[in-house]
Amino acid sequence: MPEYLADVAEIGGELPYRPLDFHNPMATFTSRGCVNRCEFCAVHRIEGDLIEIEDFLVRPIVCDNNLLATSITHFNRVIDRLKTLPFVDFNQGLEAGRFEIYHARRIAEIKHAKVRFSLDSWEDKPEVHRAIDTAREHGLNDIGVYVLVGFNDTPAEAREKLEWIRSLGIRPNVMRFQPIEGEFAMAKNSYVLKGWTKKELEDVTRYYSRLRFLEHIPFEKYHYGPTAVAGSLFGEVA
Repeated sequence: MPEYLADVAEIGGELPYRPLDFHNPMATFTSRGCVNRCEFCAVHRIEGDLIEIEDFLVRPIVCDNNLLATSITHFNRVIDRLKTLPFVDFNQGLEAGRFEIYHARRIAEIKHAKVRFSLDSWEDKPEVHRAIDTAREHGLNDIGVYVLVGFNDTPAEAREKLEWIRSLGIRPNVMRFQPIEGEFAMAKNSYVLKGWTKKELEDVTRYYSRLRFLEHIPFEKYHYGPTAVAGSLFGEVA
């Protein structure tokens, strides 16, 4: 158990079921923890150091927090087992800075693989761009990108990141920052970074999470809530 949870009481024995099955019966972990210590992320505090799970369940939704940080032996074991499935979604993302041609070639052996990366700050842009290009060069065209907003950015910077991902032909997945400590930790979406307003953060998150329906509408013409035009879909202005 991580030191962070050392004072939390434990229940003896093992649960008679796998908790993950109740969340998503198609999901699996082949590893837990992470080698990184990102300021905005809770994984290293909750799960601790990276460990590999040899007897993982072979399921298509892979929830590892940093699969590419595992040993090459483990990575190859994972790919060899996942190749038996009709599709695989690397749902929690692959670290762009660790994504190499070798990984792309191996993942491309899966019948249908969705790969995901994350753009947490503009400093990550070169690595994310390279990872996307590498994936596409090896036939991996089902790509998602998580974009962190509301953490060390401004509304303009957040939109710039999101629009850059769109310019690459990818709909971004907005990830609103949620503190894990302090007064905002226990109330989801209550934290608003200085320089943002609550409405700005909600509008950016809502609009870019609904691009499948709203991408024909410029963000500048998108309105939601009491000021929206009556009867318009999601409150957008035509």
